[in-house]
Amino acid sequence: MLINSLALKNFKCFEELDVKFAPITLLTGANSSGKSSLINAILAVLQTEQFPFYLSPNGKYVNMGSFEEIVFNKDSSKNILLEFHLQSRQLNRLYFNTIWKNDDNGLPTLQNLDIKNKRLELSIRLKSERYFINMTLLKDKLFSENLLIKSIKNISKNEFSISKEGNLVFNDVEFSSADKMIKNFILPVLDIFRSVNIGGIGVSSIALGYHLFNYIGSFRLPPERTYYQKAKAQEKIDPDGNNYIDQIIEWEETSPEKLIELTEVMQKIELFTEIRSNKSKGGRFELNVKISSKSSYTPLSDVGFGISQFLPIIVADLQLPRNSCLAISQPEIHLHPKIQAQFGNYLANQINRTEKQYIVETHSEYLLNRIRLLLVTGELKPNQVRVLYFENDGVKSTAHDVEFATDGQIKGAPQGFFDTYGIDVMDIAMNAH
Repeated sequence: MLINSLALKNFKCFEELDVKFAPITLLTGANSSGKSSLINAILAVLQTEQFPFYLSPNGKYVNMGSFEEIVFNKDSSKNILLEFHLQSRQLNRLYFNTIWKNDDNGLPTLQNLDIKNKRLELSIRLKSERYFINMTLLKDKLFSENLLIKSIKNISKNEFSISKEGNLVFNDVEFSSADKMIKNFILPVLDIFRSVNIGGIGVSSIALGYHLFNYIGSFRLPPERTYYQKAKAQEKIDPDGNNYIDQIIEWEETSPEKLIELTEVMQKIELFTEIRSNKSKGGRFELNVKISSKSSYTPLSDVGFGISQFLPIIVADLQLPRNSCLAISQPEIHLHPKIQAQFGNYLANQINRTEKQYIVETHSEYLLNRIRLLLVTGELKPNQVRVLYFENDGVKSTAHDVEFATDGQIKGAPQGFFDTYGIDVMDIAMNAH
């Protein structure tokens, strides 16, 4: 699942935001400028099993608190807008526009919803505490009228019609609650999509997207001297990197080609040349690495801290299939500047080889400059990179599109960008004797 664009209103520090994404999107700016808030909007969606009918501000990826804590200026009378354009091979392009209001329990409740793709238009409105649904499913060679009627046998016939064009149309179908709407309408209608193999709306779409996305946060667990082996690694490691060791061990035992791929990546980035486990009694093991071809194996807990902080990022990425998205906060933590720059080469190679997408929150000028260099040398194309610089004026945050040109110039950046990422270099040059 790739994210083409995102719009927000009254979300966290954003009164209004509308940004587009590229295969590599870099989020930069000072602390508390809005970078994490943008990522949190994405994480809230992905951690909500029944989005877009529900929105969970607290869950697997992020905990943001109550509606009052996530609405702009903590003004609970305002509604929050989340709008996405998504794309995947299974779903093609999918558009979500959701509006959320404060509920009696202090959490977001759905006010308005619009979903569109090339076969579907769905609108849900909350009026006088009742939900009204309008939906059109466009005629497709994959389904027939008889199949549709059979699929919706549990829905009253007066709630839908077949247009003269052959489209399935629902008008003002009414429900007293979101739970009843999902149980009595959404889930039966989803059977239509599954039976004709054209993808889902909402619940099934985001459930599919969940397996095509992961997030690794800026806080990652330190290495332990020994670990207990588990029967099965998780499909995706946690935001704090937990369980990445289990995945490495599983690759070592059942998918050696994956372990080879991991090792080759770390060799190119120049963090280590080999990795293997050393098992002991009681189901325990330690993970050892060779820093160079001439060195001996050393426990992960005894080598540079940056290795254990960076490994979860690469393991998480290698877990994901093609056409997936990985979001990362501060990959540069505890890494030498050379390695930070090398990560830029890794990203460039991955998007060209696997068609993946990366959203990277970073303060690393070394990573930024390497991306600039790759654009100058032609290893990256301008449409493969988007740089967003965030500023907060004390009231709200703003995102600036910064262009890294192929001639090395930086265009569209506010003064704050240069204050952050180059002022010392210029001062040194101007004051050198």
